Amino acid sequence: MRSDNDFRVFNYNVLGSRSKITGDIILSGDAIITSEIHGSIEVHEQGKLVLERGSFVKGRIKAIDLEIFGTVEGEIECEGLVSVRSSARITGTLKSGRLVVYPGAIIETDISTENPGN
Repeated sequence: MRSDNDFRVFNYNVLGSRSKITGDIILSGDAIITSEIHGSIEVHEQGKLVLERGSFVKGRIKAIDLEIFGTVEGEIECEGLVSVRSSARITGTLKSGRLVVYPGAIIETDISTENPGN
């Protein structure tokens, strides 16, 4: 059974499909976005950012891990894994520790991957 304290430290973010945000967003913990965002998204601390189908981000994304089902126009920088799903469309630059691209994804970008241990 969950206590009230469990919800005080709960670190999860959801931005819905009918939202349109202009400006910079700083998140802490896991996040799911289905919104339209014009600005930067930065995920602090450990957390995975998921851009769902129908999401649109124009700007800079900085996160540990990122899973993309939607559209991104801009710069992506992730220390960990970036998964680009078949419904995704990316234009701009992408820098990640590891990269997985699923068949059907559309990518028009400069890509670099680095192993942080080397």
